[in-house]
Amino acid sequence: MHLLILTALYPPAVGGAATYFGDIVPRLAQRPEITRLTVLTERLPGQPRRHVRGKLQVLRLLPTRVSLPRRPWPIHAATYGMTQLWFAVYLPAMVRRQGVDLIHFHTRYRGRLFYAALGRCGVPIVADLRDKMSDPAQLSRVADRLLCCAEGVQRFAVAHGFPAERTVLVPIPFTPPDVPSPQQVNAVRRQHGVGREPYLLFVGDMTYNKGVYDLLEAYHRWRPTHPQAHLLFVGVNREGDRFLRQVRQTAGAAYLGRLPHQEALALMRGAEVVVLPSRSEGLPRVILEAVALGTKVICPPGIPEFERHLAEDSLSNVSADAILEKLNALWESDRVPIYPFSEHDPDRVVEGLLEIYASFHKPLTAESS
Repeated sequence: MHLLILTALYPPAVGGAATYFGDIVPRLAQRPEITRLTVLTERLPGQPRRHVRGKLQVLRLLPTRVSLPRRPWPIHAATYGMTQLWFAVYLPAMVRRQGVDLIHFHTRYRGRLFYAALGRCGVPIVADLRDKMSDPAQLSRVADRLLCCAEGVQRFAVAHGFPAERTVLVPIPFTPPDVPSPQQVNAVRRQHGVGREPYLLFVGDMTYNKGVYDLLEAYHRWRPTHPQAHLLFVGVNREGDRFLRQVRQTAGAAYLGRLPHQEALALMRGAEVVVLPSRSEGLPRVILEAVALGTKVICPPGIPEFERHLAEDSLSNVSADAILEKLNALWESDRVPIYPFSEHDPDRVVEGLLEIYASFHKPLTAESS
């Protein structure tokens, strides 16, 4: 089988999709059932347009749009249009020319021209829904299967028009990271000007849907009784000046920018609480990482897996009041969160993906592909 994966983010780009596909693609490429594997992704400065290693080829042909930090709105809109046109003009011909058997795409890519191009490809389509930002009813018209990374995402998809019998729950792959040593944590703190004072930490994109403004308001109200505690933000600023202005106006808050993953993990290990008050998460990796590092967490609301295993750490809603309530409850607590990671084993996830691919190509073997 020749598998084509479409994703806006792929290593060395940074982001949840890059981490996800960085986990599964090498494992898929090692499997005999997959005779060729092509990753089609955005152009990235310093990276070749085409890279081939064994049966894996990475094509960086799509306009750069989400791989880089926030751009001015006109450029962002223009690259969206360019990406849609690229799919309309080139994708079906590429699928035919390269003999692609199945397309697996991240639903960050959406839009009328893109969906129309998928329909003209003439191969099975597997959509990968990792949040609640896409329209499931529209996806139902182009995708033969919908992969859902969490129970809440699956419920969202069915409730908004995707047939339940065509959805499949495929947990995110996750391997607990090595715990940074105290020396490593202190070195990263010094590098980024983080003193010895305790701090709360947000890791992710700076957007309204991630709850950054609610967190800033909650922290502003909480700090008078906890003046020693700081609030740090790590990640890509997609809000621009509005977010930076709000941070500057909030005493004790600081934005550190986008950091290498190992540095972010060190700061997570050193944090008193990792806070993610997001409105649109499927199953956020940053919470899994923080729990694996032994750090207290405040989780987004409405995630069934967290409500089962991290109920005391989950918000009831995304609001400054709810965040403030949870901060007060957790700050003096010595309880360490616990979460079962076994279902997120990457090899187990890849086995599930291969079963889904095989349902369109039976028998799925190296000889028959």
